[in-house]
Formats: sequence, structure tokens, C-alpha cells
Amino acid sequence: MKKQGYSFFILLPILLLVAGFALADPKKAGPNHGAPKAVTECGTILTEPGNYKLDHDLLDCPGQGVGIMGSDITLNLKNHKISCADNDLPVAGIFTESPGEGLISNITIKNGHVSNCRDGIVIITTEDSKVMNMTSTGNTQWWDSDREAWVWGTGITLWMSRNNVIMHNHTYGNATDGIGSWVSSGNLFKHNTSVGNGDGWQGSGISLSSEENSRVMCNRLHDNADGISVYWGSGENGSTGNLIRGNLVTGNQNTGITMLGFYWQDPDTSEEWYYAMPNGNTIRSNIVEGQPWVDLLEAYWDDVGFNLLPNSDGICRNSWEKNQFGTEIGVPGCIGTSVVLDEKDVCALDDDHDD
Repeated sequence: MKKQGYSFFILLPILLLVAGFALADPKKAGPNHGAPKAVTECGTILTEPGNYKLDHDLLDCPGQGVGIMGSDITLNLKNHKISCADNDLPVAGIFTESPGEGLISNITIKNGHVSNCRDGIVIITTEDSKVMNMTSTGNTQWWDSDREAWVWGTGITLWMSRNNVIMHNHTYGNATDGIGSWVSSGNLFKHNTSVGNGDGWQGSGISLSSEENSRVMCNRLHDNADGISVYWGSGENGSTGNLIRGNLVTGNQNTGITMLGFYWQDPDTSEEWYYAMPNGNTIRSNIVEGQPWVDLLEAYWDDVGFNLLPNSDGICRNSWEKNQFGTEIGVPGCIGTSVVLDEKDVCALDDDHDD
């Protein structure tokens, strides 16, 4: 379970500052329904609307893989791979970002594999877009000398983005999160598989922080440090209004589904701070079993005593409904009792899903 705050998301723009990009030729780009144009080299940035395809594997990219900085763009990797060189630069395999104020939109990234970057796929200031049928694996932490800290290697990252669909992806073996979303809203995370992300005390299959009104549905999460983690945020209310439904969360290293606030006590004045417990979220019809620490959790992380504290006022902040689980930590009666679920209740058990 992650014990530190999430202020690191302000560092994500560093990913976009590495020099040496090759701009795609606007004259070669057509409308979205036109024939795909080939992307042939590392560092390509797509700015003009159109369909693009990866012509071949882009391996050991010395900087960024492929960037998208315009709307109405589809990038089909055609089952090819993008990987980054072992040079510790803070780069992404694929990123999207608005080049100015506002958001870019209607982007699709699909059908490929990203590995060995600092973050696999990074979606920044982007709306109404899709990441589908992508595998993102083995992305690694990098050392931030300014903060003197390791910064995360995540399979798929969203930051300051909204109304996006992250579906049918496979993230595994990443240094921290399989899928992570920060300061974002209205996103759908559905039918993804996250396995073996994190390393004991940090990392989740799916992690949300300062997330609002998003849906985490029908995902399979196994052997991550934690399964699904919803954390405190930058505002007073943390993450709120999210639906976590129909997921299969089994055999993760610490916890299954977590609603986690943050507690701190000033060592000099003994003043206490309870910070941004996620609230108003609904956790419904999930199978969450086999975590050695706890399956379901609503509590504060005590950063002084290094333990978990249930809500001090005895109030349940989230709605826990009809879940199958073995163990729980929270305000008495908050999480409720375990029920037996099957494929009619838990869409993660549906092997024939098409949506």
C-alpha cells in the first residue's frame, strides 16, 4: 500500500520536455476516415487529424516514443511494440497532451505493446478519447534529483483528463500502478487486466486520486501490491462520486479495494490532521478475496504511527453494497456482510464481453 502523498503528479509535464521530437508531416495526414499514414521513427509527434499506424516496432527509443498533441487522431499500433532505452530519462512510450489551454479530444490509441519506459502510456489534458487493446509492461521508476525521490513507473496514466475510456488493456509488471488516474473525472476503466504491478508496499492494479464521477467496472486484478486503491486528493473531499462495480480482485499482496484518507499529527504541537478521505463513492458487487492483509478497507493511513485508523467520528463515508469478501477494516457496520456472487453479478467473470 502506498504510504506517501500524490503530489508527484505535478512532475508529469517533465515527461513532455525531452527534446528531439520528429513532427509528423501535416501534408501526409488525412481525415480520420482516410488511409492510415505510417509512423516510422521514435520521437514522432502527431498534430494533424487523421489515421496513423505504426509501420514497425520502435525499440529502444532514446527519448519519447510517440506523442499526440492534436485532436481527432487515431494511432493503431497494428500489434507492434514501442520500448524505451535504458537511459533513465523521464519519457513515455506514448503520450497525449494539449499544446495550449483547454483539452484535446477524440483520440484513439489501440492494438499494441509498450514497455521499459518510465510511464507506458500517459494521457494528459485529454477528453473523450480511448485507450484500447494495449499491453503496457515493465515500465520503471526514474530518479528525480530535484525531489531526491524515485518517481513512478505506471502502465497507463491519466492526468487532468476527463470522459475517457480505458478498456480491454493488459498492464503487468510495472514498477508501481498498472493504471493510475489523478485529478481527472468522468472516465471509464472497464474490462482491463492488471497483474503483478508494484513491489510489496507501493503500487495498485488500478489507483485513483482526486478522481470524480468515474467508473471502475469489470476489471481483473491479481498479485499487485494492492488491488483497487482510491486515495485522498488535492481538495477537501478527496475522490468522490466514483462507482467501483463488478470487479474480480484476488490474491493481491496487501489489500483488495481501499478507500484511504491520510492522518498526520504534528510532533511539536500534537495537532491532528485528517486529510481528504474519499467519500460518496459506491463499491458494489465485487468479488474481493485472498488478500493477506485485508480485502475491503475504509480508513486513514497514520503517517506517524504507521498504522490504519478508522474514521474518528464513526461515520461511514462511502456506500459498500453486496460485495463478496473475507476480511474488512472500517467503521463497524460500514462495509456490511459478505454475500455470494456469480457471473450475473460480477461482469469481470464474463469471458465473452464485447463492450
